[in-house]
Amino acid sequence: MLLCLPCGGHSDARFLPLRQCPPSVFGKMTNYQVLVIGPRRGLIEVLRARAIPFSVWQEKNYFVATAPQKSVTAPLWNSPEKIREQIRTSFPREQFTHVIAGTEAGVLPASIARRQLRARLSSTVTGNRCRDKLLMKEYLSGFGIPMTRYMADRADLVPAEVFAALGSPVVRKYRKSSGGKGLQLIQRPEDFAPGTHGLSILERYVDSPEASIESFIDDGRIRFTNITRYEVKGHTNFVPACFDSESERTLRSLNERVIQALNIDWGMTHLEVYMTSRGPLFGEIALRPPGGYIMNALQHAWDFNPWEAFLAMELGEKFEFPKEPINFAAAEVLHPGAGRVTAVHGKSTVLAEQGVREFRIKVKPGDVIDNRSGFGQDAGYVLHVSASAQERQRLHDLILKELVIEVCGSLPASDH
Repeated sequence: MLLCLPCGGHSDARFLPLRQCPPSVFGKMTNYQVLVIGPRRGLIEVLRARAIPFSVWQEKNYFVATAPQKSVTAPLWNSPEKIREQIRTSFPREQFTHVIAGTEAGVLPASIARRQLRARLSSTVTGNRCRDKLLMKEYLSGFGIPMTRYMADRADLVPAEVFAALGSPVVRKYRKSSGGKGLQLIQRPEDFAPGTHGLSILERYVDSPEASIESFIDDGRIRFTNITRYEVKGHTNFVPACFDSESERTLRSLNERVIQALNIDWGMTHLEVYMTSRGPLFGEIALRPPGGYIMNALQHAWDFNPWEAFLAMELGEKFEFPKEPINFAAAEVLHPGAGRVTAVHGKSTVLAEQGVREFRIKVKPGDVIDNRSGFGQDAGYVLHVSASAQERQRLHDLILKELVIEVCGSLPASDH
């Protein structure tokens, strides 16, 4: 089930599905030719609404590009050599003005493709640093960016020495993944097998609240910044966050230092931080739009279409960003854990709330839900807006209590 409601008191076309927006919303046409690597639905809708010709390189056949556009389904390789060969094979005669990465896996292929296809250039080195967590942290450590302890996962590591250096539990992550995919918490040295998890990074565990900072960048300048609070990690994102003024200044300063250090000239970034008692610690930064329905929440909270803004940054166009939010939004990402769905409770209660703007349940009784391997997997979501932070919290608490996807035979999920 999917419910999309217009924001109360607003009739702006930007709140309509993008395919219904009149061409005048976007300005005059240009001679763009775009290659999207790792497509996202919001980006595709904006390209189609603007009638910008585009082709797609995707890992799975999510989007069908109509003629004369081309749709290529192939792995988004981590190897530069394989990326170049894929481009030579799949796009031998195409000419593109811009290459856009919509997903984490598309960042490195896009930076390489831009140079090979003679599109708008970005730094391949920066793309690699924003894709590889180890390279990212090694580089940013040289700029004094505060972060948790880390080390490369190698076959010659001594488990006892790893735990002595990082403490318990040890966090093991894939170096080139997003959304918590493949994340492990290893409690004891005897449970740690060095070098058996693929290309990984090891980190000290941080038991603190988390937040993220979303930025739109053009010509080396941050044009817009939003701070998101992870109210329930992996499940609830508050947009914008409500931190005190000093915490907000510190977060914005950290964000600016990281973006400047990485020489990010244009695009959109999503920086994650741990909110410790001693101040924020850098987690990682992604050079692409966030997941977790944060883009949806940005639109409802700030009264602009972030996919339009993202495309504008990628194309080098001007975009008028809002100065202040108009609502307090929240994205509630639903995942009950693994098992067979027996019932879904509370839908009518949620739909009765005027603040609910988007509501989708993707499962029904009888469906089987797998263990959650990454935060990108979900069984549905709710997007709600409120006029105050207090009302947002009330709605969140109500949804958490009333909206229940009941499963039986559930298995322990790493994120619950």
